[in-house]
Amino acid sequence: MLQRELTKKTRHLALRRLLSELGPLARELKPCFLMSPMSVAQYLAPDNPPFDLVVFDEASQIPVWDAIGVLARGGQAVIVGDPKQLPPTSFFSRSTGEGNDEVEEDEVEDLESILDECLAAQVPSHRLTWHYRSRDERLIAFSNARYYDGQLRTFPASAADGVGVALRFVEGGVYDKGRSRTNRIEARAAADEVVRRLLDPATRERSIGVVTFSQTQQTLVMDLLDEAQRQHPELEAAFADTNPEAVFVKNLENVQGDERDVVIFSIGYGPDAAGRVSMNFGPLNKDGGERRLNVAVTRARQELIVFTSLRSHQIDLARTSARGVHDLRAFLRYAEVETAPIARGGASESEDPLVASIVARLVARGWDVTTDVGRSDIRIDVGVRDPGDAGRFALGIVTDGAHYARFATARDRDRLQGDVLAGLGWRLARVFAVDWWRDADAEVARLEASLAALGLTPTPSTEATRAPELEA
Repeated sequence: MLQRELTKKTRHLALRRLLSELGPLARELKPCFLMSPMSVAQYLAPDNPPFDLVVFDEASQIPVWDAIGVLARGGQAVIVGDPKQLPPTSFFSRSTGEGNDEVEEDEVEDLESILDECLAAQVPSHRLTWHYRSRDERLIAFSNARYYDGQLRTFPASAADGVGVALRFVEGGVYDKGRSRTNRIEARAAADEVVRRLLDPATRERSIGVVTFSQTQQTLVMDLLDEAQRQHPELEAAFADTNPEAVFVKNLENVQGDERDVVIFSIGYGPDAAGRVSMNFGPLNKDGGERRLNVAVTRARQELIVFTSLRSHQIDLARTSARGVHDLRAFLRYAEVETAPIARGGASESEDPLVASIVARLVARGWDVTTDVGRSDIRIDVGVRDPGDAGRFALGIVTDGAHYARFATARDRDRLQGDVLAGLGWRLARVFAVDWWRDADAEVARLEASLAALGLTPTPSTEATRAPELEA
């Protein structure tokens, strides 16, 4: 029957009937079905054999009533999601009467999503704390401190150039509040940045996404980019549907799940033609607006560029109680000063006698070193800076000290952490305490051999300026 359906040109069986009649064969040919809750209800009959496992992704966006029918089709379920990200963007709401928000005694009111229901029911849970996306901790540091209580384990970058958070203040940007509800000057600046990067051979390899606060600003940016493609036909490939990382332009409500190397964030809101700033920031004023901001500012792998006509001090917190607006002010302040709130875990590693001994030996030989490189529990014990480029670490030295002990398994300590750091450009060297205390000279020689292999030599002046202090 399946071969017959494949041979047909027209008049195919409906998918629901085909899957039903294939029975166990469908599961043998395709053990894993990738479907939305709506597709499950549409294509799988109620008597379809149950699956061994049902996995929900982005569960914070799946309403309870959509999820129940899928849960009933599996022997086990794994619910994956982030309660700090977007709830369902549209859902059926029942009114219990004009101005009456009370729930009847025999009623059970559903929570926003299946993820919220599982958390409320205390379903056994496991928190995923390793954050891989950001190739610079500044991209996630704000959200880590503001929304995740500093519990995300992030990985330090080996170089600061070409990564991180940048703010571009758009002079003369005006929010057309009464009419188009757009900021044309700011939209033009954001679109020009996209075009400049796509035309520049040095930056065109990085994928780009544009995030806006509102749908009207999104539409305006898309129109400006369409105009740019007509002027520069060579840009069309970057926007083509066949491109797996095509340039996208999305607003806060539909960007969850997307990521790009470079994300350009257009705030849009700002002073009107008379210079007045309204405290109405669209979705941020709604309940859960801070979750939308969290999603928007964590989409970038390498660079987040914030285009704004609004300074943080222009947001008057006395005029609004919305948490999303309070968080926007804090984020703009963070982007303006480029200083992240650091989530520290445990005592400073510079107090570790092994680390102090390594530092003293290297500084005495003229190397510029930094201890405790990183903003979370995952840190490089000693970072040796490139003598020719102070913004880059030539070598990272990790020991079996306090950081090492925080990892629960040898696989995490000795393999996975190193794999992720190597992907971020680190050249790593391990120093174990037993080896150091047995023969520190040999370990120092090994470290310097690794640096010499990179063609690096120490700077003599470093010894005179730093060694006495560290020795003391």
